[in-house]
This record gives sequence, C-alpha cells and structure tokens, in this order.
Amino acid sequence: MDKEQFIQFLEDFAPKNLAEEWDNVGFLLGKREGELKRVYICLDVDAYSVDTAIEEGCDFILSHHPFIFKGMKSVTGENVSGKKVISLIENRISVFSMHTNFDSVEKGMADLLAEILGWKKEGVMEEVCVSSSGKAEGIGFFTHLEKEWSCKELAEYVKEKCKLPYIEYFDGGRKIRKLAVCPGSGRSFLSTLPVDVDAYISGDFGHHDAIDSMEKGLSLINAGHYGLEHFFVPYMQSLICRQFPEIEIVQEKTRFPGKIL
Repeated sequence: MDKEQFIQFLEDFAPKNLAEEWDNVGFLLGKREGELKRVYICLDVDAYSVDTAIEEGCDFILSHHPFIFKGMKSVTGENVSGKKVISLIENRISVFSMHTNFDSVEKGMADLLAEILGWKKEGVMEEVCVSSSGKAEGIGFFTHLEKEWSCKELAEYVKEKCKLPYIEYFDGGRKIRKLAVCPGSGRSFLSTLPVDVDAYISGDFGHHDAIDSMEKGLSLINAGHYGLEHFFVPYMQSLICRQFPEIEIVQEKTRFPGKIL
C-alpha cells in the first residue's frame, strides 16, 4: 500500500482546516513516501503505544490526540518525549494524528458519540463547518430527551452505553430534558452554555466547576476524557478496513488510564 495515498485519505476525511487554531494535527512524523503495511490505531501515543506498535511490526501509527502538541526544545534519550521520537524513527514508524478536526467533521466524534448514546444531534456547541447535507458540524452537540431523567439515571445510562468502569456526576437538582454533550475535555464551554441546558456531559471537570454549576441548577456528568473518546479506535479501524482491505490493522485495546479504589 502506498503511504502517500493513505495519508491523503486521512487528510480528505478530516481536513486540517477544521482543527482548532491551538491544535496540532496531521502527518507529524516520518516520510510521506514509501510502502505501508501495518497500522496501529490508538488514542494517545504514549510509551505503551510506541512499544506495542514496534512489537507488532507496525510502520504507521494513527492517533486521536496529537503526538507532538507542545513545543519540543530537544529530542534526546534523556527525556520521555525524546525517547519516543527516537524509537519511532529508528523503527521507521510514521505518525498521523487527527484531533479536533475529527471532533468537528461530519461522521466524526460528535456523530459517533450521539449514535452510541442513541440520541439525535440537534445542533453543535461550536460550529466549524457545514456538512454536505447542509447541517452545521462542529464540536459537541445538543439534544432533547424523550422524557425527564434524574441526574443519577442519566449517569447510569451513559456509564452503560459508553462501557465505563466508573463515572462521576454532580446533581443540579432539577429534572433533565435538554443536554449538552462534548467528548473529551469540555470545561471551556461551561461559561457559554445556554441557560435552558439541564445537564452537561463531558470530561475533565474540576471541583469548582461542579460547585458553581450545581448552584445554577446545572447537572454535570464527568464521563472522563478517555471515556467519551476511546470509540475513535474501533471506528477508524472499521473505516480503514472498508476503504483499504489490504492494510493490516492493530487496534489498541481499551485501557482506561485512571483507576478507582
């Protein structure tokens, strides 16, 4: 399989211009030309992912979170980031990351999560583009439930549907009909949520986020950053297999980084 052809497919599927300005997406390591045989798909390019990709004989890593995000001032074996870069180069493994561009694109993260939860996506929290069908696409989504739910009932439902080992919820006290949902880290949208939103489902909420929200009657459900995004791995595996059956795929197993005692 020609690597350039595969990279072009990824770039066309989730165009780079859909990413947030602060993000760093696309082809981040390696040479575009050459042959591609085996792709490792993961959420984060951490030491485990790099080691596993090497052990599995992969020559390409596709990740959701950017492999290179903040500026790197040196690439040496004396720090974790440098060791990963060196290992990848030595083993001729290229890296491609699609993050907020995947979150925003049609049939990307927002549509995927809405389908998993069985809810209709009625609008987006931050519009980025208009789809081929004329619908607004972007970060997160809004939806209305068919009946009123309590915060606990909603948390139990999300935990079951997203196959989470744990979930945290903060009950604002009122029955829930209108929801805002943002995969990954959504705390930056707390200040701009419409007043008629009864509950907000996302990850990375802090203590004071919860206290302030509950005082306003807004329930928060913290499903975790990983909890609402790990679907990227099986989704992209299925998409690539349909498009390029000749490519071998190694799908990283689900491994929640946090543990609860």
